[in-house]
Amino acid sequence: MKKITLIGLSLLAFQAQAEMQIKHGFYLSESLGNVSADISGKHQDFAKFIGDNPEDITEENATIYDARISNIRSFGYNLRYIPEVGFGYEFGIYSTKIKSPQQNAALIHDDGSPFKQNTATGPIDVVVNSPSSYIKTIDVYIGGLYNFAKINQNYTPYVGTGYAKVSGDWYNSYYRGTPGYDPRYGTEGKTKVDGNYISLKVGMNFNEHYNLELEHAKHKLHADSFRSFNINGSDLKFSRTSLNFIYNF
Repeated sequence: MKKITLIGLSLLAFQAQAEMQIKHGFYLSESLGNVSADISGKHQDFAKFIGDNPEDITEENATIYDARISNIRSFGYNLRYIPEVGFGYEFGIYSTKIKSPQQNAALIHDDGSPFKQNTATGPIDVVVNSPSSYIKTIDVYIGGLYNFAKINQNYTPYVGTGYAKVSGDWYNSYYRGTPGYDPRYGTEGKTKVDGNYISLKVGMNFNEHYNLELEHAKHKLHADSFRSFNINGSDLKFSRTSLNFIYNF
């Protein structure tokens, strides 16, 4: 998808533009269907700990597969510089909120085996109860569009691709507590988040003022110290399909 995005954006630099229009717009977006994320980072491996000094506990990479995201919503400003038919440009500044519900998360080693916890009856798989949390970001989006010929003089189909730089905070991500012992665990605090996404979309313009789009995007985010999954510092990867509405004014 990244190669397609780069090719699409490169074509814009060589497209002869005629009768270009500037369109300002108000942007709304809502994710569709189920969204799940793979989250990886360092986790203390208690099963290998021998002794009574917590400083001696080693950390290993852990991954949570298919962590649930309940919804992703965005709103903001959209700017388009486009011809009636042909290639054009798109720019956007959006505020996004990503919500994750309470869920249980199994921690997995890089080799696919589960993390273990020693108990009186023997080792058991580590499953962390993760409280709900949410991410709020500002997304700066730049992309390209191709307008096709109008249908019945009122409808203009188009396709687009683009790239967004993302930065913000992950809330309810208190990371110094211990699950099951600290009542504040996963219920307060925030940590910095940054990353990006690339997207492909198809859309239709109605009567000049209304745009309806179906967009598919791949996200990569990094959180500095997220511990709601008992992981210190996390990389997130997820894909979303969303329905976008833009009102041009």
